[in-house]
Amino acid sequence: MQGKSSRQQQAVVRREHLIDTALALFSEQGYDATSIKQIAAAAGVAVGLLYHYFPSKSEVMRAVWERHSFLPELRALLLVEDNEVAARVLQDVAESFSAMLERKEALFRLMVRESQSNPEVAACLHAIVEEGTRALGAYLETRVQVKELRPHDTTLTARMLLGTVLTTHLAQLPTRPWAELVAQLLHGISTHPD
Repeated sequence: MQGKSSRQQQAVVRREHLIDTALALFSEQGYDATSIKQIAAAAGVAVGLLYHYFPSKSEVMRAVWERHSFLPELRALLLVEDNEVAARVLQDVAESFSAMLERKEALFRLMVRESQSNPEVAACLHAIVEEGTRALGAYLETRVQVKELRPHDTTLTARMLLGTVLTTHLAQLPTRPWAELVAQLLHGISTHPD
């Protein structure tokens, strides 16, 4: 926020507060059950001020997604060196992705719930899963090329790992050590099984 006037900084802080308040309400009550009036009241502002920042409730939802999206963090997490061994990378990805879902639980639950009835949210969730799967699958393909892993459907392996982490959080299942899952995934595809 360097270079911004105090009025501009205050506007940024207020907008972020509105977005955070909306996330809490959307997550707690659902998107359809939450009104603009409720968001404004919970944030302690007039409805008109909320409309000053967001012309519609769908724009509020879009802003929630932009501010709290886990896609940038997932992208960073999947930027791995091609020469790192699969067991370590997959364990790191599973642990980091799991920790990220815990930190962003409200957004994750909101997206899963709302994706059932809101095509825009469904498209966002689908894009996250597909981008993560592609990136991890591409890394696994590099490990096939150097003969650490046997030729296989690397996209399917990536989907299995990320899907298991997502499902574990969605169903609120107890997490086993992710190293065990990775070992099981790698058992049939490693060129050097333990």
